[in-house]
Amino acid sequence: MQLALRLIAIVSFIVAIVWVVQVRALEPEPILAFLTGLTTLALSFSGEKKESGETLDQHNRRVMLNHVENFWVKGVLEKSLHGAALLDLGIKEDSTAINYPWAIKEESTDETLPAGKSMLEIFNEIGAGRSLLILGAPGSGKTTMLLELARQLIKRARNDETEPVPVVFNLASWIEKQTIVDWLADQLNIVYYVPKKTAPKWVSENKMLLLLDGLDEMKEERRAKCVETINQFRNEHGLTSLVICSRMQEYSATKAKLSFEGAIALQPLTSKQINSYFEQFGKSLAGVKQILKKDEALRELVETPLMLSIMTLAYKDKSSEELPRSKNIEEQRKHLFNTYIDRMFERSNRTRNSFFTKSQTLQYLGWLAKKMIQFNITTYELESMQPFWLEDKRLLRLYFLFVFLFGGLILGVFIPLSGMLLGLYSFGLIGGLFGMLFGGLASLSLSGFLGQAGSKMRDFIYIQMFDKSTWSWNPFLNISRQDLFNTIIYLVTIGSMVTLSVLAINTSPSGGAGEVAVEFTWVYLNLFMIWGLTLVRSIVISEEQIEETTIYPGQHLRNTFVNVFLKIILFALVATLINVLISVLVSRTHDLQISRLIGRIIPGLLFVEFVLFRPLIQHFSLRLILTINDCLPRSLITFLEYAIHLIFLRRVGGSYIFVHRLLMEHFAEMEVEKT
Repeated sequence: MQLALRLIAIVSFIVAIVWVVQVRALEPEPILAFLTGLTTLALSFSGEKKESGETLDQHNRRVMLNHVENFWVKGVLEKSLHGAALLDLGIKEDSTAINYPWAIKEESTDETLPAGKSMLEIFNEIGAGRSLLILGAPGSGKTTMLLELARQLIKRARNDETEPVPVVFNLASWIEKQTIVDWLADQLNIVYYVPKKTAPKWVSENKMLLLLDGLDEMKEERRAKCVETINQFRNEHGLTSLVICSRMQEYSATKAKLSFEGAIALQPLTSKQINSYFEQFGKSLAGVKQILKKDEALRELVETPLMLSIMTLAYKDKSSEELPRSKNIEEQRKHLFNTYIDRMFERSNRTRNSFFTKSQTLQYLGWLAKKMIQFNITTYELESMQPFWLEDKRLLRLYFLFVFLFGGLILGVFIPLSGMLLGLYSFGLIGGLFGMLFGGLASLSLSGFLGQAGSKMRDFIYIQMFDKSTWSWNPFLNISRQDLFNTIIYLVTIGSMVTLSVLAINTSPSGGAGEVAVEFTWVYLNLFMIWGLTLVRSIVISEEQIEETTIYPGQHLRNTFVNVFLKIILFALVATLINVLISVLVSRTHDLQISRLIGRIIPGLLFVEFVLFRPLIQHFSLRLILTINDCLPRSLITFLEYAIHLIFLRRVGGSYIFVHRLLMEHFAEMEVEKT
């Protein structure tokens, strides 16, 4: 639908231009065609259409519920590596883990909660303003329990619009200087595509039920500060319900405690549960069952659902003599993961040919795991990679060289060159020299627009895709000081250009240099006009509407390319039409030559192309450097899909996630010699 509207807009603009060029005068028909095109284009950029009869708040709520369900429930919970090992875990209340509010403390009990009691029932028993802490060993099913609660809360929220929307976040991305409110607003925008103006409103109005994972992934000092910040948030937003899960050992080592109404601890699997699970595989796990009777460390390791499921994949059909014997549980876990990785490669070699060797695969996954842990990234998208991932200063300099080389070709070479060629074609040698002069001045002012007042490094160190365009009826409230400063620079420069033109005309009344100056002042006016259009593009924002989840990898890249391509066509058409209308109004009909029109707008379009295509230039420059340095392969999506086949990653929409945090940590710690 949007593509059809944009095609209608483009045709309308072309009709308007052709009509004016033919009749050399203003008529109602071309004006009507121009207005039709402009209106149609605005409609085509109006964003995703909301369902019939749906208010904006209802739309945002529905999309948000879809986000959480599609990613966390369908993508993570239902495809969990240890989904087959989802046994009835023992759950005990742990009153010693938290500080109860109002100085009321429950008596500790050693009794396990009744079997079959759902997480929603446990959560509901806490009462209004619920807050619950879930503790457990690594791989014990904490995140599984959190997401199972999310599934039940989503169902309830869909049936009752007064219920808050359950939203899952990873606390590892929290920064010490941030309040929880600021952090939530940032994460809503980054993870769930919530507009930056809507996010704080959702937090302040208590529209969310917060499900927070990853407290244990922080360093101890940072974890204690985070706990204190959460407690402060609870004091200020007591009606917002929270659930937090953490590894028991890391939480116990934290000096501060959460001020919550409830805490539960997941219990290890019993011998009966483990044996019952192994019985499903018959004699293929006889060796494992035999060694479990003698090896205490291995028996302790298998008491979590994750390790139980990995063990069935790694040690299946292995005799007891082939299994390791070590009293160190860390060594047992390392051997188990290494064996699991080897078995996955063996399975893959029997079913498909791979473009990647085992060494390459481990090298790439190890690098990716390290970066995701370092920058607290739970899910990986192609577009999430940023230049600051290049910690090596040599590689970072190479990245800037690639990006600025392309920009330098446009600003420092193509624009002056196009000015020189236009001058030579229209006015001979003098025109060519003036063309180079005017093109050089234009390049200098455009360079000022791109890089002055400290914005250069910020703009080029962070890659932001332009994958959607929508309109607002009050856009100019969003003009930044930077935009105003750039406008002043341009006005001063264009005033200088007009002054030069007047001087040239006065010194050459018969034409010659004066006509050349006028022509290139037109070129510069077009540059200014097209820059103005890009400025409007940057400040015209969408209504506060949440975007749907990405469906396939690289979706933001594709959308950015299509969006930018259509904008360039639009800018060319609008610039041409404005040139035609002004020429008719000032009775310079000889300016309507096609060669002159094209020559005037080409420099501006080159500038627009660089500004709009810059995110794609940055992204692929970064990809090229990572490929040259053997950090990631050239065929990145092919590799990620291969890692899914190996059951190391899972794909959720357009994102990728390791099958478990422990496996990601193992890949990050592996030492693989670079190929």
